[in-house]
Amino acid sequence: MSRPIFVAMTNSVSPERDDEFNHWYNEVHANDLLSLPTMRSMTRYRALQQITPGGQEPHHKYLAIYDLDDPQAAYQALVERRSTFTMTDAIADPLLVSYVPFFTKTRD
Repeated sequence: MSRPIFVAMTNSVSPERDDEFNHWYNEVHANDLLSLPTMRSMTRYRALQQITPGGQEPHHKYLAIYDLDDPQAAYQALVERRSTFTMTDAIADPLLVSYVPFFTKTRD
């Protein structure tokens, strides 16, 4: 079965600051988070569309998925070390959630 994941859904504060936000996230913040114990890898995604009857714009433009070994240890390390992270004022409205797998099904 798959390992737990940590999900971060984010936006920049404005479209004009997207480049600055993405540079910080990819070059600074990702390294900070991947230095934590149990964090194994990270992949970022940019939303294309939100699949809803109304077709609204996605609330969060960016998604990062962190593959990790132990969500509790990762959370504890994040709390302990977050004051050492380099942050930016280009980030707005983050949503952070950890998930553990409980069901997997593949196509036959």
